[in-house]
Amino acid sequence: MKDSQIFTVALIIAILGLSGMMLLSDKITPQEIKIKDLNKGMLDEDVSIVGLVEKIDKSPRSNTYFLQLRDGTGKTTAVIFDSAVLDLEKNNLTPLSFINHRVKITGKVQQYNGNMELILNDGKSLKIIV
Repeated sequence: MKDSQIFTVALIIAILGLSGMMLLSDKITPQEIKIKDLNKGMLDEDVSIVGLVEKIDKSPRSNTYFLQLRDGTGKTTAVIFDSAVLDLEKNNLTPLSFINHRVKITGKVQQYNGNMELILNDGKSLKIIV
């Protein structure tokens, strides 16, 4: 095969691959896990957890909220920073409206003071499950 033919085939395959990734990217969702399965190997990964919001605390120094989430296998904290709080407020919600509700939270796994927690990406990352 000539170099030009190899280049053409490689270019076509690359374009098809990139097109497929773009078309399917909205179908890719974070892995749904149980709280007991959170571990250091998941740091900086996006995951989803379904659980009950038992308690909500607000930082005295900022517009950051801390949701205590329990799913029957354990408990963890989900952190909602100011930008995600503003996203929620655009939809007439506040973090406090999720207390004692079963929710699905999607966020990035982080470690803080030796404990695993989720950092919400935006206001769409927190949904009440009925």
